[in-house]
Amino acid sequence: MPAQLIINADDFGASSEINSAIAMAHREGILTSASLMVAQRSALEAVSIAKDNPGLATGLHITLSNGLSALSADKIPALVDSDNRFRHTPESAGLIYYMNRQAKRQLRLEIEAQFEKFMETGLQLSHIDGHQHLHAHPTVLPIIVELAKKFGASGIRVPQDPFIANMKADRSRIGTKIIVALGHAYLAGVCRRYLHNSKLVRCERVIGSLMSGRMNTDYVIRMLRQVKADRIEVFFHPSLSSGSDSQGPNKGDLEALLDPALKQFIDQGDYELTTYPGLEAKERGGECI
Repeated sequence: MPAQLIINADDFGASSEINSAIAMAHREGILTSASLMVAQRSALEAVSIAKDNPGLATGLHITLSNGLSALSADKIPALVDSDNRFRHTPESAGLIYYMNRQAKRQLRLEIEAQFEKFMETGLQLSHIDGHQHLHAHPTVLPIIVELAKKFGASGIRVPQDPFIANMKADRSRIGTKIIVALGHAYLAGVCRRYLHNSKLVRCERVIGSLMSGRMNTDYVIRMLRQVKADRIEVFFHPSLSSGSDSQGPNKGDLEALLDPALKQFIDQGDYELTTYPGLEAKERGGECI
């Protein structure tokens, strides 16, 4: 049986440049799904693009750092500043979410508001993941698991980028990658604990975290050659322009998604492009583990 391969784009709705890149990568490239930031400034444009491209599975990119909230600041003062902006880094946000009782209470309100805002779009809720992977935070994940069931999500991302395979594929930024890998190993453990009895489908391997903002065709091919799993997600941050964040949306990711060489590798390999709803359908039909 071919490996089930999801090709996802994060940060859908964050800007028009990202939205246009996602539309292009789906229509002309290999992109199968995207994760929507429902409260960001270009979210409505992203929803319109998703509706114009029904083959693009759309999930919810839970945003609890480095972005805007769905609720106003007066309702969640422990989470955001007066401009409705979360703390910039996942480390500073995550510490507050772990230690501050008021923040813990307000998190549920904000997360549920983001789910409800997604449902108001009329789109099918494909999957759940998180901006800067805060969906896997131990305070956040139990809330998400409950709400994902309530709102009918098919799957969820578990951050588990294979470190050894990454080192063989690309030996740049080793120190940074070690720190990221250790953090994600902890988050993957949190996911295993809280998702043990969940029916949300997930992939055994997720490629993208250790090369965030630097994805390219050669790297993806080298990783796919090494990673042996029945279900794999590869996520990108495509944009028409590259911003100041070296790990964020960029033109290089878009170029990889449009590269005929990567498409040819997937087409000629033992892979089947799919989505989280596609995985769920196969699982229910007994075709996939």
